[in-house]
Amino acid sequence: MAEPTTAATDLLTLPPGEAAAAAAEEVFVFPASSGQRRLWFIDGLEPGSPLYNIPLALRLTGGLDEPALEAALGAIVRRHEALRTTFGVEADEPVQVVSPPGAFRLPRADLAGLPPAVRGEEARRLAAREAGRPFDLARGPLLRAGLLRLGGALPQHHLLLTLHHIAADGWSLGVLGRELAALYGAFRSGRPAALPELPIQYADFAAGQRERLEGGLRERQMGWWRAQLGDAPRLLELPLARPRPAARSHRAVRAVLPLAPAAAAALRELCHREEVTPFMALFAAFQALLFRATGQRDLVVGTPIANRGAAESEGLIGLFVNTLALRTRLDGDPSFRVLLRQVRETAVAAYAHQDLPFEELVEELAPERSLSHNPLVQAVFGLGDGAGTAPELAGLVVEPLAAEHGTVKFDLALTVEEGAGGLVARFDGSADLYDATPLARLLRAFATLLGAALADPGRRLSELPLWDAALAHQTLVEWNDTAAAPPDAASALELFARAAARAPEAPALLAPEVATYGALDRWSDRLARRLRALGVGEETRVAVAMEHSPARAAALLAVWKAGGAYVSLDPADPAERRAFQLADCGAPLLLVAAGCRGEAPAGVRVLEVEASADGAGEAPPAGTDAALPPLPDGDRLAYVIYTSGSTGRPKGVEVPHRGLLNLVAWHQRAYGVTAADRATQLAGVGFDASVWELWPYLAAGAAVAIPPAEVRADPPRLVPWLAEQGVTLTFLPTALAELALAEPWPAGTPLRALLVGGDRLHAPPRPGLPFRVVNHYGPTECSVVATAGMVEPAPAGAGAAPPPPIGRPIDNTRLVLVDAGGQAVPPGVPGEGWLGGSGLARGYLGRPDLTAERFVPDPFSGEPGARLYRSGDLLRRLPEGGVEFLGRIDHQVKVRGFRIELGEIEVALAALPGVHQVAVMVRDRRLVAY
Repeated sequence: MAEPTTAATDLLTLPPGEAAAAAAEEVFVFPASSGQRRLWFIDGLEPGSPLYNIPLALRLTGGLDEPALEAALGAIVRRHEALRTTFGVEADEPVQVVSPPGAFRLPRADLAGLPPAVRGEEARRLAAREAGRPFDLARGPLLRAGLLRLGGALPQHHLLLTLHHIAADGWSLGVLGRELAALYGAFRSGRPAALPELPIQYADFAAGQRERLEGGLRERQMGWWRAQLGDAPRLLELPLARPRPAARSHRAVRAVLPLAPAAAAALRELCHREEVTPFMALFAAFQALLFRATGQRDLVVGTPIANRGAAESEGLIGLFVNTLALRTRLDGDPSFRVLLRQVRETAVAAYAHQDLPFEELVEELAPERSLSHNPLVQAVFGLGDGAGTAPELAGLVVEPLAAEHGTVKFDLALTVEEGAGGLVARFDGSADLYDATPLARLLRAFATLLGAALADPGRRLSELPLWDAALAHQTLVEWNDTAAAPPDAASALELFARAAARAPEAPALLAPEVATYGALDRWSDRLARRLRALGVGEETRVAVAMEHSPARAAALLAVWKAGGAYVSLDPADPAERRAFQLADCGAPLLLVAAGCRGEAPAGVRVLEVEASADGAGEAPPAGTDAALPPLPDGDRLAYVIYTSGSTGRPKGVEVPHRGLLNLVAWHQRAYGVTAADRATQLAGVGFDASVWELWPYLAAGAAVAIPPAEVRADPPRLVPWLAEQGVTLTFLPTALAELALAEPWPAGTPLRALLVGGDRLHAPPRPGLPFRVVNHYGPTECSVVATAGMVEPAPAGAGAAPPPPIGRPIDNTRLVLVDAGGQAVPPGVPGEGWLGGSGLARGYLGRPDLTAERFVPDPFSGEPGARLYRSGDLLRRLPEGGVEFLGRIDHQVKVRGFRIELGEIEVALAALPGVHQVAVMVRDRRLVAY
């Protein structure tokens, strides 16, 4: 027999036309099967894609009889029509074109002459290239083979086989392996092949399938599946590492994990005791993982089924496999044992209706199609036995080699195989959605959950652990190790007093008139004495409805000096909102700017705050000689600020001086604040960000500049104003910051950090900005800021980037992510953010029931009396410890305004009634509720 040998670079490339030489002889044309039609259609949509390649690579060690191997492969091709099939078109439908048997050639490449260090790498490169090389369905062949000679003292070869899925499936590999072993052994010993004749060919199966379905089976089974899946969710919200792209690339990432040695035995014992199969038990564990990882209680997960019910089909190579979409409902947090029973019932019923091709079910249910994900099923589970892929060839040691084309069909595919060493679990995930580390952690979570479920199937799903002790310690302890020493002061007021004593002539506020520290100190002293004379004492709540100004800062300081706590109201709010807040907070006194008396409910006294620091031209007000109490301690109430009310009526959040002081101290350390700094105050006075903008700087002796109203929300004017004012640190609400970052920044701007927060930052800043951009997150209930992280610029030419993370917990702050069952979740799994630490508020003013509901005992720290605030925000830990913000859990956000996004057109919109801030953003031609 001639020995065709090719150069390595031309491996498996036969001379043009040789593969189709038999086409001149008589061919047979048959209708395509349902599965073949689907793959033919996909191939037309994505020509050249290796997505449906089935590669198999084997290491053959020993004396290989190459002619016998070539003859055995040729006999298999002659024996199975599916391997001699190409595809044509008749009446716009694909048809099978079966060619008669022809000569089979096994291309070889001799790598033995390469240096040993290069030889193995070249073999791997050629295997990967061959696994990913596309097929031409119209010309064939649909089985490619090649042999690599690697030489060595004990001869070694690599056999590379690649089939297109339209001609074969996983079961087919077992058939191919068994027949290759039998035929190679026969030809090697000079015996004739001893395989029995095949009773049918694949085209017979396709015709039989069509006849059965058209005979009423289709309608009966379709009705059953429609009842099962008609109202099922169409998208499984998997715990993705990055946002789902508009169109999939099918690139794959893989994680492999050998399970604990005892897992196989425990699985067999459980299956015997609970009367389920290993498939059912492992599928149930996968469902439990998805339930815990997504929070969804209605899951649809696919599984491949051999679909070879007829005995005569078991020995065929061809595309028989079908996909079953198994639906599981997990209402009521069942135990794993209850889930096992449900999976058993669902699977048995689905097996009885397995004849309906999955592609026809998809067409019938007609879910909304998207290029970003598969219809109906995005996650699949398969159980393999590891057999059939490494045939026993006479005189050779045969070992399977990794042969991957680097693609994946679904978002997430779990495969569990049982081999000689026990169970091995493998995740194949979409590289569009996962990185290797998050995928590996999710696989570890599956292994941990499975082990716990096998040990105690009576446990509820919410109680099954998702992580081992090492990962739990890292996440709950190490990543919450934020302890930092507090300053040697009890309040921000004490730090302000020290700054005023150090440099009384230093500017404190610029609006644009300058108020010095000494003047502000005297001003607030005088006003505090008036407040004392009017009855303000320890923790008396005093409402302050004033715009940003030196007078407002003096009023806030005065309330503290008098022993009280200020309640910040926005004078621009609708009258009904301010009236509600005044009545709700119970403040006996309302401070307003001079000349702005306004109205107040009965029992509330209105006091105008003098308009200048020195009170020039005014007679000393009555009561300015009253004595002031000692400075407040950390437990005393500092301020009350109201939430927006977007999820119900506004709530007054009570923040003690300790929480505010922690914010001040962290901010000063994080950003190196000194008396030389100049900051800004732009956030509305009704927002908690206004607290953050003011006190870290007045507690350090720095200056705070207040922009004119016409500049504050106009990025083209705001950016040069920041440079003109010499601003070194500024906070901008996210929507305003995104617009400002797109502006040209003046050369030499002194700004060293732009702080962002209050909403989700959509994208990283552009490269080349002369300052840092830092993202922040924090509910009002946690003293404004709970996490912070620097945002790296988007790499040039990188395309669309995911929203930047919100950083890590700040000093003396704890963050635990918790699922619906109250269990902490590991990195990569979304959960509600529960926050605690020094910044935690007391609770909600006058609402003890709501306080008890949202401020709960900390079950994770072990510290007596520790509490956590249930934020209602869906967050996710990243592999390195950072945190992503995913959205609100309750989805009950009231529409507060609209954002119109029309490409380059910027549209400012008025607030709806009751709204005290509107953000403007232009992006992607969309209208977005905001």
